[in-house]
Amino acid sequence: MKLRTTAIAIVAFTSLFAGSSFASVEFTPTDNSVTSNLCVTAASGNKWKLHNQIKDSALDKKYVAKEMMCNGLTVSAFVEQYGKNADSIKKYLNIHQQHIANVAHNK
Repeated sequence: MKLRTTAIAIVAFTSLFAGSSFASVEFTPTDNSVTSNLCVTAASGNKWKLHNQIKDSALDKKYVAKEMMCNGLTVSAFVEQYGKNADSIKKYLNIHQQHIANVAHNK
């Protein structure tokens, strides 16, 4: 019983520590360009703010999803690696992972 309590305490402490370290990450744009600001907003995980910034810019959602780069990465890869709420941002931008199947024909 004591072992179980100790294990639960260790897991809880580790989770708390990991959560606080992720919360301290702050993104700032390196310049005042529209794309830098969109990258920072996408990484923040706030899809409504991202929607409003895209709407106010001269860019469209399709361009942001398919062509825009953030620190040399696609928006999808950038939010996946550095961002919060990556699944929600990618869903908003209609970014889907493509699964390609290999089909072998038996003769």
